[in-house]
Amino acid sequence: MKLLGNARFWRSLFLERLHRLLAVAIVVQLIQCFSDTWWEETYAIIYGMLGVTAITELLFTRLLGLRLLVQIAALIGFTIWKMEVTWGGWPLSWRSWTEIERFVTFHSDQFHPFFELGIGTLALVHVFSWVGSRRAGAVLVIVMSIGLMAAIDSFYPLELWHNIAWIVVAGLAWLVVIHLRQLQERHPESWESLAQRPLDIAFPAVLVITLVLLSGIFMPRAPVVLQDPYTMWSESQGKAVTALPGEGGIQKINIESSSKKGSSLSGYSRDDRKIGGSFQFDYSPVMTVTTTQASYWRGETKAIYNGKGWADTKQPTLVPLPVGGDAKMKTVPERSPEAKTKEVVQTVKMERKDKLPVLFGAGSISAVSELKSDNNAGLRWNAVEGEARWNKSARVESYTLVSEVTVLDEQGLRQAPAPSSEYDFSPYLQLPETLPQRVRDLAAEKTADATNSYDKAKKLEEFLKTTFPYTNTPDLTKMTNRANSDFVDAFLFEIQEGYCDYFSTSFVVMARSIGLPTRWVKGYSTGNDVQASERARFMDRLEDRDPTRSGTYTVRNADAHSWAEVYFEGYGWIPFEPTSGFSVPQPLPEGETITPDPSTDTETTPVDTKVATNDNNWFVVGAAIGVSLVLAIAAVFLYRSRRAHQLWERIRTRGHSPSQRAAREMEKLLSFLQRKGLRREQHETIRETFNRWGDRFGSLRAEFDGAIVSFEKVRYGQESGDSVQLNEFTAAAEKIRKGF
Repeated sequence: MKLLGNARFWRSLFLERLHRLLAVAIVVQLIQCFSDTWWEETYAIIYGMLGVTAITELLFTRLLGLRLLVQIAALIGFTIWKMEVTWGGWPLSWRSWTEIERFVTFHSDQFHPFFELGIGTLALVHVFSWVGSRRAGAVLVIVMSIGLMAAIDSFYPLELWHNIAWIVVAGLAWLVVIHLRQLQERHPESWESLAQRPLDIAFPAVLVITLVLLSGIFMPRAPVVLQDPYTMWSESQGKAVTALPGEGGIQKINIESSSKKGSSLSGYSRDDRKIGGSFQFDYSPVMTVTTTQASYWRGETKAIYNGKGWADTKQPTLVPLPVGGDAKMKTVPERSPEAKTKEVVQTVKMERKDKLPVLFGAGSISAVSELKSDNNAGLRWNAVEGEARWNKSARVESYTLVSEVTVLDEQGLRQAPAPSSEYDFSPYLQLPETLPQRVRDLAAEKTADATNSYDKAKKLEEFLKTTFPYTNTPDLTKMTNRANSDFVDAFLFEIQEGYCDYFSTSFVVMARSIGLPTRWVKGYSTGNDVQASERARFMDRLEDRDPTRSGTYTVRNADAHSWAEVYFEGYGWIPFEPTSGFSVPQPLPEGETITPDPSTDTETTPVDTKVATNDNNWFVVGAAIGVSLVLAIAAVFLYRSRRAHQLWERIRTRGHSPSQRAAREMEKLLSFLQRKGLRREQHETIRETFNRWGDRFGSLRAEFDGAIVSFEKVRYGQESGDSVQLNEFTAAAEKIRKGF
C-alpha cells in the first residue's frame, strides 16, 4: 500500500503539477527581456520568489490561498533581505489618518517597485498555469511566449535566442505532460499499463526534446533569407536597425558622419579616424568595477587630430607590463614629489566575453596585481600615454589594478610653471593647417581674462559645458559643407549640439590653439552604484551622492565616454570634463568636499529629450504584454464558455436546416474519431460502423447507439428534420468525444 501510495504521489506530481513548474520556467525566460532595465537586486528578489513558488506549486495540488500567501510572504522576505528595508516604527495614533498614511507610505515606498514587479510576475505564472491546464491553452501560452520574445529580439538590441530555445523545450515538455494526462483520463487501462514502465515514457520524450535543443544551439548560423517587416520598413526609410553590439569584440559603433546611414549603438571603439553622427543608447552591461575611489575608467588616449577624427602617434614605445609582484609602472614625464596622489585599487569583472584592446582603470595605472585572461604575456605598457594595452586583443575574465591618481590641488595647478623643454609636447599641441581661424579666435576670446593655464582650461570647460546642449542625435543638416567641414568648427558654429566626442574634441583643439598641451582620452564614465543610489533614494542623504565614494559600479555600453587631459608641470596629466551633464570624479585635498550639482550626475547617461527613450519603448512593450494577456484570458473564457459556443453555433448555422446541420456534425464526429485511430471501412454504412465501434468500446455502446438513432431520425425524417432530435444527436456526439 505504501508503494502504491508513493506511485500515486509521483503520478499526481507529474501529471497535475509539473506544468506549473514549466510555467515558472517560461516566465523566467520572459523576464530576461528586462535585463538592461532591472537591477541585479530586482532579479535576485524575483528569482527567490519564483523558487519558492516552484516548490509550493509542486507540494500542494489545491490550497491556492495558502500557496499564494506563502509566495507573497517570500516576495516580501526577499525584498527585505536584498534592499535593507528600514523599520519606521508604529503610528503614534491609530486614530490619526495622517499617522497611518505616514506609516503606510514610509514602508510601502521601500518595497517599490520590487513588490509590484514580483506580484506581476507571480500573477503571470498563475495565469499561465491556469490557461495551460488544457492542450489548447498550453499551445496558446507557448506560441504567445515565443512570438513575444521573437518580436522583442527583432525590435530591440537584445540577444534572446537562448531564451526562446528554453521556452521551446519547456513547451514541448508541457505538451508531453498534457498528452499523458489525457491518456490517463480517456484510457485508464492503457495508462496503468504504461505507468508501470515510466522509462518507456520518459526516455523518448527527453531524447526528442534534447535533440531539438542541441540542434538549435549547434546549428550554424545561416544568412538571412527573409527580413521581418520592421527591418524592411526601417531600411526603406533609410534607418539603421539596431543590433546587439560587440559580437566578436567590443566594437561599437563607430559613428558615421552621414546621418543617412542612421544611428548606431553606444559602446567602445578602436577606430576614431572619423567621429560624429548620432547613436542610440545601449544599456547592456560591460563590466563591474569594485573600487576604493570612484573614477572615470580610462582606456586610451589619442594625440593626432586630422579635422575629422583622431589617430595614434606612430611607433609608441611599449614595454612588457608584469602581472603581480612589486614592480610599478611609471609615466613620462613623471610627477614631482610635491604632487599629492591617492592610491586607488580596482577589481574589474568583465560581463562579456569580448576581446579587449586595453585594460580600463582609474587615472594612471601603476601596477596590475591580478589578471585572468587568455594572453597575460602579451600585456604592454605605454608610459607616454599611460595605456595598458595588448599587442593583440585578448579575452579577459577579471583583473585588479592599482592606480596613483593625482589629488586635485587647484591652487597648486594655478601656480604650476610652464612645461619643461626636456619633453617633446609637440604631439599634444598639433593642429591641422586647415583648422579655421575662427576656432582659434573663439578660444582666445573665452580665455582672455584668465591669468594661468589652469584657469584657461577651466574657462574652456565651462564655456562648452554651459553653452551647448547634450544630445545623442545632433542635427547634421545644419552643416553647410558636410564633406569638407572641420569637425570642431562645425560643432562650435553650425551644429551647436552633440555628445561627448563633440565636446571633448572641441576642448582639446581649443586648448591646443592657446598653447596648452592637451590630449583626447576615451574609456567609460563611472557607471552606476545601485546600492548607493538606493540609499540616496530612500534616505535622501546628500553624502550618499558624493561622486568620489567607493563602491561597486556597473558599467554599461551607454557609459562609453570621451574627455580630455591637460598637462601641468609637476602634476602630470589632469582630466577635464567639458561635456554637458557630466562631472569627472577626482580625489580632493584632505578637508575639502564636493557639493553635488543637480545638473551633473556621474551615475547616469544624459538622454536626448528630443527623441523617444528606452523607457518609452519598454512602456510600449509592457503595454503590449498586458494587452496580450487580457486577450489571451478573454479567448480562454470564450473558448470554455458554453454560451459563447451556443452563440457561435447560432451564427454559424443560421439559415441551415436541422438535417443539414446533422450531416455537418456527423462529418465532424467521424473526422474526430478517425484522428483517434477509429477507421471506417468503405463498404460500411454509418450504422454498421457505429455498431462495430460500439462492440469494440463497450463503455460507449449506449452513446454510439443513441447517436446513430438520433442522427437517422433528424437526417431522414420528414421535411427538414426535427430540432429536438438534432440536440439529442449533438449531445450524444459530445459524450463520445469526451470518452476519447
